Amino acid sequence: MKKILHVAETIKGGVATVIRTISAPPEAEVENYELVYLIPFDQKKELHGIDEKQIRTFDRTKRDVRSLLRFAWQLARLILKEKPDVVHLHSTFSGVIGRCVCVLLRPWRSPKIVYCPHAFSFLMESSPAKQKVYSLIERLLQKVTDVIICVSQYELDKAARFGIERRRMKLIYNGIPYKDDEPNTPGQAPIHLLFVGRLDYQKGFDVLLKAFAGVQRTDLKLTVVGSAVNEDTVDCPVMDGVEYVPWVTPAEVNALYQAADALIVPSRWEGFAMVPLEGMAMGLPVIASNCTSLPELVTHGVTGFVFPSGDHQALTDVLVNIEKPRLQLLGAQGRQMVRERFSATLMIKQTYDVYSAPSY
Repeated sequence: MKKILHVAETIKGGVATVIRTISAPPEAEVENYELVYLIPFDQKKELHGIDEKQIRTFDRTKRDVRSLLRFAWQLARLILKEKPDVVHLHSTFSGVIGRCVCVLLRPWRSPKIVYCPHAFSFLMESSPAKQKVYSLIERLLQKVTDVIICVSQYELDKAARFGIERRRMKLIYNGIPYKDDEPNTPGQAPIHLLFVGRLDYQKGFDVLLKAFAGVQRTDLKLTVVGSAVNEDTVDCPVMDGVEYVPWVTPAEVNALYQAADALIVPSRWEGFAMVPLEGMAMGLPVIASNCTSLPELVTHGVTGFVFPSGDHQALTDVLVNIEKPRLQLLGAQGRQMVRERFSATLMIKQTYDVYSAPSY
């Protein structure tokens, strides 16, 4: 039996969805794997459906030195105690700290290291100097990494241009379980728009607010679900037609998907976002920026609408012209595409194939 240790310094948002999805091995291999998780204590509820006996935690107040040191210490203790065969590191901070811990413990334990950045740090909007530093760190740490999982072709190709070896990378698209719920059949008015995610710079929440403020339509309603995670404060101004909702359960998110007419994803960069996949599986068209991997999922005029990243006026222009009948048609086409190309079954199989493949 192989023991897999999933490690995340924070799991709010799509990372939690990915971890929950791959927490169930392929049906024929359930008895071959034991899974353990290391996550922040205050985010345990994000792994609902997973036995609490499998979950280990550390205290995280915010992304500061003390929290990161507690994370590193608990990870080292877990590796020595649990003796995992595979350590699967999720996101950049886990990837950097986790691989350093694994290197320090090599005289005693040497698990296979799988790393999924969920969007490399050098893909973020930042200065060329910062991008060089981020890519240097990733190039150095790749030498102690068995497999780097990229969640989009864009991410893989861009990483290769930054010096990450293609032989170490494996493309595994995020996927979601098949949903047999009937998509919602909206009435005439109003048109309900939905945003789900972190209210951080990366997700383009500010772009969405500027765009919505510029739309002179009284029949548009916007529901914003989420909160800031990587930023201390985010302005959520009172606006006509806008409702703010804190993080809710997956069942409540599904209800919001069913009540909506379109999902808006104005991100500045992404690994491969789970929210548009979830929405499309429920029959929602997606209005998305053209950043990084999103055009691999959303096709303009086919499964939704695409606008230039960061361009709030372009998003306003899209919102000015949307109509319910067209949105319903695009939503139906998107739902079919997700079923065919982005299934959880395929994602799970490919991930566990990585676990079982020989190490370098």
